[in-house]
Amino acid sequence: MNSYEIVPVVVVEVSHLDCLDCLLWLRTGDNVARRLNCTQATVSRTTKRTCSTFGIELSKSNGEWSVSGNQLLLNLERAVHQVHRWNTGLPLRIEAQHHSGPLYLDPPPDKCILGNMDFADYHTPINLLRDGVIDVHIACYPDVPPEECSEFACYHLTRYPVRLAVATMHPLARMGSVVTLDDVKKFPSLAMRDGAFPKIQSILSGIGLWTASSMSFRYDHSKWEGMAEDLATVCYVSPINSTMFDFPITILPIAIPLSAGETVVVKRTYVDHPRFHSLLETLKLRAHNISKKYADVKIMF
Repeated sequence: MNSYEIVPVVVVEVSHLDCLDCLLWLRTGDNVARRLNCTQATVSRTTKRTCSTFGIELSKSNGEWSVSGNQLLLNLERAVHQVHRWNTGLPLRIEAQHHSGPLYLDPPPDKCILGNMDFADYHTPINLLRDGVIDVHIACYPDVPPEECSEFACYHLTRYPVRLAVATMHPLARMGSVVTLDDVKKFPSLAMRDGAFPKIQSILSGIGLWTASSMSFRYDHSKWEGMAEDLATVCYVSPINSTMFDFPITILPIAIPLSAGETVVVKRTYVDHPRFHSLLETLKLRAHNISKKYADVKIMF
């Protein structure tokens, strides 16, 4: 018998744990209220009651919520609620990276609650997936779990090259075809927090890039694509995000050893679940459509 066929016994009401976990995931009571179709007062009241039930405390720092106390019972209950969610047709919770989420999740797949799509790191959404707070994550390759991972399964959707770009008035743009990587390294290049995307960071720092001031915990357009407007910072573009800039950019004629793409990550427990098969087929269809719209996007299935 597959684990998703187990009939769960819940200790707290589904809606109560929903409020707590969605607050940890979505950050604000307003976001939670809109997703769960309730009031912010209900979110606040229910979250406090749920924390009391599990003997845990909730605190907020720099806009992010964290839980303190013994979370063993909480995580066991999350596992029960996640089985219940998959089996009873309740909305699944799906997260994605900022650049690809809107392409794959607009319109939202059937019976899904979408995240904010603004995490600026690999680890947080994977931890939310591990804890059962979310159900599916569209991650940014190459920062995905390894193929031999016993906990998660990965389904690769696309691959595409990553290139270097600058504002059209940048000195590097004016160099034309003679520009070299050594020229690029004289200027700051975009970077996220240390360790946020370890595989991408390793590749880019290995060729002397990833040197500018790091970005915050959440994606911010002005601190990522917008940084290149200062006529100093070098940025990275893919066929997908090259249209997200609010100003003209020039793609430099320099190849770098980095390919990116979208990978669907799910707990191995649910890889054979009919609802996951249905969701994956929807995402594959949208990947096909994206490959037709954007040059250099390669399908991986």
